[in-house]
Amino acid sequence: MRFDFPFRRVSLKARLISNYLVILGIGGLATSVVGSWIVSSTIMMQARQSVGHSLATARSLYQQQEEGLRRAVALAASGSTIQQCLASNDNRTLEAYLFSLRKEAGFDFLTLVDPSGRVLMSATRPDRPNDNAPAISVIRSALAGQVTAATEILPEEFLWKEDPALAQRARLRTVPTPMAKAGGETELTSGMALLTAAPVRGSNRTILGALYGGVLLNRNFAIVDRVWELVLKGERYEGNDVGTVTIFQNDVRISTNVMTSGGERAVGTRVSEQVYDSVLGRGEVWRGRAFVVNDWYISGYEPIRNLEGKIIGILYVGLLEKAYTSIRDRVILSFFGIATIGFLFIIGITYYEIRSITRPLGDMAAATREIAAGRFDHEVRAHSAGEIALLAESFNTMVRSLRQMRSDLEEWGRTLEEKVKQRTEELAAIQARVAQSDRLASLGKLSAGVAHEINNPLGAIMTLTALTLEDFKQEDPNRENLEEVIRQTERCRDIVRGLLEFARQSEVFMEPADLNKILLDTLALVERQSMFFNINVVKDWDPELPPVMADRSQLQQVFTNILMNAVQAMEERGTVTIVTRHLRAERIVEVRITDTGCGIPEDKIGRIFDPFFTTKASGQGTGLGLSIAYGIVTSHGGNITAQSEAGQGSTFIIRLPAAALT
Repeated sequence: MRFDFPFRRVSLKARLISNYLVILGIGGLATSVVGSWIVSSTIMMQARQSVGHSLATARSLYQQQEEGLRRAVALAASGSTIQQCLASNDNRTLEAYLFSLRKEAGFDFLTLVDPSGRVLMSATRPDRPNDNAPAISVIRSALAGQVTAATEILPEEFLWKEDPALAQRARLRTVPTPMAKAGGETELTSGMALLTAAPVRGSNRTILGALYGGVLLNRNFAIVDRVWELVLKGERYEGNDVGTVTIFQNDVRISTNVMTSGGERAVGTRVSEQVYDSVLGRGEVWRGRAFVVNDWYISGYEPIRNLEGKIIGILYVGLLEKAYTSIRDRVILSFFGIATIGFLFIIGITYYEIRSITRPLGDMAAATREIAAGRFDHEVRAHSAGEIALLAESFNTMVRSLRQMRSDLEEWGRTLEEKVKQRTEELAAIQARVAQSDRLASLGKLSAGVAHEINNPLGAIMTLTALTLEDFKQEDPNRENLEEVIRQTERCRDIVRGLLEFARQSEVFMEPADLNKILLDTLALVERQSMFFNINVVKDWDPELPPVMADRSQLQQVFTNILMNAVQAMEERGTVTIVTRHLRAERIVEVRITDTGCGIPEDKIGRIFDPFFTTKASGQGTGLGLSIAYGIVTSHGGNITAQSEAGQGSTFIIRLPAAALT
C-alpha cells in the first residue's frame, strides 16, 4: 500500500517553484547575513580607529600645553631680568615682570621662591607673606637645578595661598553617576594642574631660587574644547555632539564637554567602574564601549601620571555610539532592501518561466482525460523548445494515431460483413499499429516521469535564462523579458561586487616602482574612454623622481579612481593637471592631481574618505572608491589628502616614502 498520493497530487510547477525558493532563500539569507556582518564590522572598526586618532591628538595637545608652559618658565628663569631684580632688590620691577609674564603665557599662578623654598614674589598675590612653598616634586626638582614640568595634584592650602579664587574653582562636589565605582570622594578640595618650574641662577651659576607656575585644570575647558574643535567639531547626532573630551582628577570629571540631560557640562560626574579598575587600578590604556554619564560611547582612556609616575587622573576621548549604530542600521536595511527587491524580481521571472515550461504537461494531463472520455480532438501546444516540446509533439502524434485508428475501426465496422477477409488482414495490421502505439504511450509515460524530475537546470536562474534565450528568435516578444532578467541579475552582481572590494584585503607585491611610469600607464588606459575625449591633461612631472616601494596595480587603481572622480566632477569637460615632485628633505615622493570641476563643500571634505560616503547623486556611486584608495595608500606607508573649495575644483595629494637607495 502506498501513502504518497497527496504528494503526487502537487503540481510539478509548485514543486519546482518551492524547491527553487528554498535554494534561493538559503543563499540570499547567507549572503545578507555575511554582508551585514562585514558592513557592521567595518563601520564600528572605523569608529574605534577614529577614537584612537582623536585620543592621540588630545594627548599631543595636552603635552604641547605642558611644554609651552615649561618653555615660558625656563626662558624667564634663564634671562637676566629676575637676576638683576634680585641683585638690586628691585621688587617693583620684579612684580611687574612676573605679572606681565603670567598674562602673556596664560598662567593661573606664577611665583618666585628662594633656595630654601621661601616665597619672594607672587604674580597673583604681590602682598603674599614670605611663607614657604609646599614641597612638591616639580618645585624640588627646580631647586635642585632641573627644569621640570608635570601634571600634579595641588592641595587646597597651596591653591589658597596662590590665589583664593583658584581654591574656590577647584572645590567641587561629586555627582552620583550610573555605573560608577561605589564609594569615592563626595567633594574635591584639591586641584589638578599643569605645573612647571625652573631654577634661577646667578652669574656664578649658583642657584638663587626657583620660578614656578601652573594652570589649574579644574573647570578649565580650554584643552578639551581645543581638541573638540580640531578633531570632532561639526559631527552631531539628534542635536548632540558626537565627539566628547574629558580630563579626570582621579575618577572625577574636572574638565569636559560631555553634557548632562539638562544641557550643562558634566563636571563632577565620575568614570564607570570598569574603566576605573583598568586605568586607575592597573594603569592600562582602555579602549572600547563605555557608559559615559547618560549614554554609551566608543571610548578611549589613558592614565595621567605626575612627575613621580603615580596615576593621578585620566585623559578621555569618546564618540557617541548610537551615531555609528544608526549609520550601520541604515546601511544594513538598505542592503536587505536591495536583496529583497532582487529576490522578488527573480521569483516573478522564475514563476513566469516555469509556468511556460510546465504548461504543456498540464495540457497533456487534460488531453488524456478527454481521450479517456472518448474525445480524440484535443492536441497540446508547446510554448517553449527543448525536451518538453519534443514530448508534446510525440503526444500529439499518438493522439492523431489514436484518432485515425478510431476512424478506421468505425469504417471497418460498417463494411465488416462485405470485407471480412480484407478486414481480417487489416486487423492484423491494426494490431501491429496498436502495439506500436502502446510502445509510444510507454515512451510518453517514461518521458513524462523524467520531466517531473527536471529541477537541476533550475538551480541557477542565470543559466536557465541564458539557455532559454538561445532558443528564442529575435522577433519573439518574450526575448526582451529574458534579456531584462540577465541585465538585472548582472546589476545585482555588480552591487555586491563594490561592497566586497573596501574590506577585501589583497596580497601586496611590493617592488621598486616609477610613479611617472604608473601614471603614464594609467592615463593610457583611461584616456581611451569616451568621457576623456574633452579633457585636457597637463603633465608636470619630475624627470628625476626616485622610485617608491609599491604594488604597481594597486597604485594604478588609486590613480584611476581619482582621475575618474575628477572627470565626473568636471562633467567630462575641463582640465586635469598632474604634478609629481621629490621632497628631498623629507624623502617623500608627491603626486598632485588637480581638476577644474565643481569642488567639494567644506562641510563634506572631511568625510570623503569614509566608507559609503559619496557626494554623487543616488545610484551613481557606492562611496567606496576613495575609501579603497585611502586604504591602499596607507598600506604603502603614505598618506592621501584633499584640498577643495566649492566651485573651484579639487586637488588630491598622494605622498609616498621614496625607496631607500642601495
